[in-house]
Amino acid sequence: MTDHSKLNKRLRKFGLNEKQAGIYILLTQNPELRIQEIANLAKIPRTSVYENLKSLEKMGLTERVVGDNFIRLRAYPLDGLRQNLEQKKDELDELTSELDELEKALASALDNKPQGTTEVRYYKGPAGARQLLWNTLKAKTTVYVYSSWGRGKYVGIKFYRNFVDESATRIIKERVLINPDPETLASIKQHLGSPLSRTKLEDIRMLPKNSVHIKGETFIYDDIYTQVYLKDAQINGFEIQSSQFTDTQRSIFRTLWEAGEPIDGLINS
Repeated sequence: MTDHSKLNKRLRKFGLNEKQAGIYILLTQNPELRIQEIANLAKIPRTSVYENLKSLEKMGLTERVVGDNFIRLRAYPLDGLRQNLEQKKDELDELTSELDELEKALASALDNKPQGTTEVRYYKGPAGARQLLWNTLKAKTTVYVYSSWGRGKYVGIKFYRNFVDESATRIIKERVLINPDPETLASIKQHLGSPLSRTKLEDIRMLPKNSVHIKGETFIYDDIYTQVYLKDAQINGFEIQSSQFTDTQRSIFRTLWEAGEPIDGLINS
């Protein structure tokens, strides 16, 4: 027996509302139906049936069969939705290409900003955290990271997979310092080498929490110093763009890196 609620829910993923999905399911189960028959079976007013049928026709999912004194409706296959998706995909590909060109055009303007200036930029929520992470993909130098691990669940697994893929494409190099908490080590062991990890085992070292307490994520690259706290109730982050400040923070990281211990023994044990 067909589960109408599951079919309705799946159809709504493709832009149909609940009533449109219900009407379309009725039409697939009957050769043809009149407006009043749809209203009776769907238990919705005729005026609502008319409005929702207009949308279904625009999507290419229904057609009208007009007789001498009647109008009946018939369902079309889902090819209309497939064509809509392909059209949207083409539009997204075109926009992505335009965005790449726009980014290059604006990059030259950004490169001409006065040197030695300091800027602070603030970000909030999951969208802000995603932007801060994505900004690190512009790095021309090794990215130095203090990490409490587990970013994916805060910024979205789909986004993080794309982030890891793009990191590989751009050959982003990084060094990561962590506190060897059981939860962090378990997460590294679980995801190392998977689509949810961009860090090689040899690029991770640990420092005891009583030496350096690492919270959230800190990134140091080029002339950018970034922090984002992902485990707080309210996600907050900021970027400081300052070559002098970043150079100091980079030298501190390098000193701590030399003092850190490799984690391969703990992960491979």
